[in-house]
Amino acid sequence: MAYFPFYIEITNKICVVIGGGRIAHRKIEILAEFGTIIIVIAPRICEDIYMLQKTYAEKDIDGKQHIILRNREFIDEDILEADFVVAATDNAVLNSHISTLCKINNKLVNVVDVKEECSFIFPSIIKKEDLVVAISTGGNNPSIAAKMKQDIEAIIPDYYEALIELLGQYREYIKNEVHTPENRKQIYQELIHLAEVKKGNITTKEIHSVVKKYK
Repeated sequence: MAYFPFYIEITNKICVVIGGGRIAHRKIEILAEFGTIIIVIAPRICEDIYMLQKTYAEKDIDGKQHIILRNREFIDEDILEADFVVAATDNAVLNSHISTLCKINNKLVNVVDVKEECSFIFPSIIKKEDLVVAISTGGNNPSIAAKMKQDIEAIIPDYYEALIELLGQYREYIKNEVHTPENRKQIYQELIHLAEVKKGNITTKEIHSVVKKYK
């Protein structure tokens, strides 16, 4: 059965990643983009993860350390502080144990490359600021998801990031000025079309002009 694509807020949520190799690095790299607090536990942690920690330490403007490294073996109690867990070790028995432990303790868990042990999976992600597209094959064929990601990325206009931010700034204004949901839908459709024509270069005056038509 296919996975339902929940979009959830994970900023400042705690993810415990068990494992310090290349695969763990990739998961940490993805999660770090969403402001997650990531605790990495492994007796050996690769240089790429140390570099990632350094990079995000320079970005941490909220006073929190977002990538925390614990250079030691995993113990069962490590999962207790987690909102969700990623098991990314090269030890299948340990990964399975972590999965069982998480499920007993009602913790969401991803065991890398073993979907039967997972309660959530990582989709293939396209992220451009607030625009996030997730592609999943239910864990059956990541290569197809990766190919679809390339195809979709190629057709997303460069100006979409700025357009989404701009329309987000006017969301409350449009909601307050235009009370009919259908009219608000028409406004957004007209503004998106205008952005397509003008390659994203729409002005405040043009936004107000479109809104005025539907008041």
